[in-house]
Parts: sequence; structure tokens; C-alpha cells
Amino acid sequence: MLIIIKIKEARESKGMSLKELADLTGIRKQRLSDIENHIIKEDKILFVEMLVIAENLGLSILDLYETKNIELQ
Repeated sequence: MLIIIKIKEARESKGMSLKELADLTGIRKQRLSDIENHIIKEDKILFVEMLVIAENLGLSILDLYETKNIELQ
């Protein structure tokens, strides 16, 4: 299963800079950049970080994820 984090797309669609999101969320700009650029693996991103990011973008946390190749057995 592939999980895609869509923070960058969501942030840019709101016309928000990385610095603005960092200021709103209290999450360091470098960490946000690393998350957006997939340097930090999905399983190393804290759930609370995703909640805070979603809230400050005016979105549901589910809006920040996309999944592909899900196989149920």
C-alpha cells in the first residue's frame, strides 16, 4: 500500500507559504518541509502534527492523505 501525504498541495491551494503554516501550527518550518518533500517517512509523522496541520488549513485530516494500491484479502 502506498500512502501519499498531500500537505504541500493543500497548503499551496490555500495560498499559504511554508513559513505561514509553521507559524500557525508551531511546527518547525524545516520539519514541515521535510514532511512535504517525503524526507520524513509517513510512519514517523505524529498524528497530532497531522491534526494541527489539517485544522490550520481548514481541512479534515483525511484530506491530507491519499492511498493507492490497497489490497484487501
